[in-house]
Amino acid sequence: MFTPFKSLQQKLAAALLMLLLLLPATLYGAWVGSEQCKNCHSEAYQAWQGSHHDWAMKPAKPDYVLGNFNNSRFDHFSVLTEFYTRAGDYFVKTQNAKGKMQEFKVAYTFGFYPLQQYLLEMPHGKLQALTVAWDSRPSSEGGQRWFHLYPNEKIPAGDPLHWTGAYFNWNSRCAECHSTNLQRNYDPVSQSYNTQWSEVNVACEACHGPGQDHLDWANSGATEGDKKIRRLHAKGRWILSADDVIAKREQGPRVAGEISEQINVCGSCHSRRRLLHEKREPKAAEDFLEQHALQTLVEPMYHRDGQIHDEVFVLGSFMQSKMYQHGVECSNCHGPHSLKLRAPGNAVCAQCHLPTVYDQPKHHHHKAQSAGAQCVNCHMPETHYMVVDPRRDHSIRIPRPDLSEELGSPNACVQCHTDRDNSWASKHFKDWLRSTGKTLPEKPALAESNPRKLLSRISKEPAIIAASILERLAQQPSNQSLLVAQSRLHHPEPMVREAAVNFMAALPLPQRLQELLASLDEPVMAVRLAIARQTLGADTESLDASQHRAINGLWSDYKNSLMFHQDTAAGQLNLGLYFLALNDLARAEQSYRKAIELEPLHLGAHLNLADLLRQQSKAEQSLALLRKISRALPDAAAAQHALGLALVRAKQYQPAVAALAQAADLEPDNSRYSYVYAVALHSTGKSIKARNVLREMAAKSLLDSQGRRFLAQLEQITR
Repeated sequence: MFTPFKSLQQKLAAALLMLLLLLPATLYGAWVGSEQCKNCHSEAYQAWQGSHHDWAMKPAKPDYVLGNFNNSRFDHFSVLTEFYTRAGDYFVKTQNAKGKMQEFKVAYTFGFYPLQQYLLEMPHGKLQALTVAWDSRPSSEGGQRWFHLYPNEKIPAGDPLHWTGAYFNWNSRCAECHSTNLQRNYDPVSQSYNTQWSEVNVACEACHGPGQDHLDWANSGATEGDKKIRRLHAKGRWILSADDVIAKREQGPRVAGEISEQINVCGSCHSRRRLLHEKREPKAAEDFLEQHALQTLVEPMYHRDGQIHDEVFVLGSFMQSKMYQHGVECSNCHGPHSLKLRAPGNAVCAQCHLPTVYDQPKHHHHKAQSAGAQCVNCHMPETHYMVVDPRRDHSIRIPRPDLSEELGSPNACVQCHTDRDNSWASKHFKDWLRSTGKTLPEKPALAESNPRKLLSRISKEPAIIAASILERLAQQPSNQSLLVAQSRLHHPEPMVREAAVNFMAALPLPQRLQELLASLDEPVMAVRLAIARQTLGADTESLDASQHRAINGLWSDYKNSLMFHQDTAAGQLNLGLYFLALNDLARAEQSYRKAIELEPLHLGAHLNLADLLRQQSKAEQSLALLRKISRALPDAAAAQHALGLALVRAKQYQPAVAALAQAADLEPDNSRYSYVYAVALHSTGKSIKARNVLREMAAKSLLDSQGRRFLAQLEQITR
């Protein structure tokens, strides 16, 4: 869509943008398209046809639109959405960003099974994913209907979850994983996109890289040597010897730091992660953490024990599994082009697990061929996302109903036996173990709540679990946990190094810099950016020339990474923190305000801006901002806590205590909120109530040393 340029600055920016659009083909290799691939790779091409990758995104044409656009209507909390066609095009009439009814043209389909979404054209090159989707399952399964992604919630215009909001912007949230060779092309001057791709869907080169060099190699008649393309075969052969019941990889288990090109490529989209910089030509040996920062296994993204909770996709779960540790890769179970399982039912597991041992009632304790006898139903239970889309947990764990009461985590047993409870499942689980002479398995490391036990497990666990333990312990660091983190700053696994670097936030900035000086030559981008974040703004006067160059390189990488995300509220918030660390208060404020402009209810941006205004002696503006966000987000504990502190500073003690109480109630396990609330109660003459608040936290082992000292004082005062 063409947008008139209003200034010379915009014209220059547009001219520069058009120049940049010409660069990928010449600087980053030539992309030839899947039609060029099928001539030699017809079997792979045919398997890919009709796959989820093929249908990841399609133009809104009759061959691809599955939904009912025959003047159909859908009502969600009295918001009527209409679907119809005109002159061969597809249209939706629904509520716009201001709450008014408006017609939008459908530009593309998004996915196809078990649901299909629709991308609607917006000004400035934006595409937004409509939150009313088509259930493409058969009618017999409840499909062939329109439904809302938030069926039980009223989502008004202006809400972050409204379809016009930032969370459903295709350009910044979805595009990179649904098209091939995607270039976001965001222009911050005009605040517009000119997003481009080589192919609209996930085609051959999305995984294998640009194909021109390979095409030239093939046309030259060569048959051996470097084929000039990324080859993604799973590493190694799996051998089931006569004495084993589980196959072993010929090369042995995965070793620390081992890179799998296949998992790097698949995981680049099938994971909950943050892209660190714009993807260009893929590099064959490039590690996942060179391009991404992977979400660790912490709440609320994962359950306490590491099971999937939010929509985290696959990689984080799979990296926990014994399968991953032993060298299993995606294509050992899934066809790489069709994406279908290698074999039906339990046969896919029987490739490595001897069926005469594992596919037997003695093992699974269910009737043969029943739902309970299916390996995946016990070891890979499903969680539904987007209402109708079941995803399996790839941590491939033993069900632990005995831990569900303690942790609040799900278990596969009661997911099938919906008429039973956890205690019933736990009893049967323990009875099974006794009947087979087995003992209760060791509690999963992440299920431990005692910090000492967590620390004792860290050296035995896979990298992603070790990193997650460090992240959890960093919330309440101790001298012992700090020593453990320091000892892992040079760990062979980059994820562990990254978590150890982030742990250093517990130290004052000068000490933090000293701890990280030996890491300034870190090669992996995710870890480099963590080091930059933890050292930003430090006094570098005492560093030698080599160290100066290294740290300036880190800070430059960090700023470039932040600038890549400047089209999102989170990106602007992080830019604000960057400028704040450099004491550039004006640009920090500008970034925070830009974040709020992009996402009007962004909590972090409001809190940071309010704190910045307070530092600049603009207390009234700060308090007004906190009142506004607290009213808009009454269930946000952080907003209520910040408001309470601001009211204390304004000497408005009664409403301050009320706000602090609300924060403590909203997050009853947050020791900081309870401690501050107790201090406020004591200061207003309610020492007994303050003591009781801290007693409750102490009973849950959630008080830190400061809280315990204050509780001891209150115990003396209230005797």
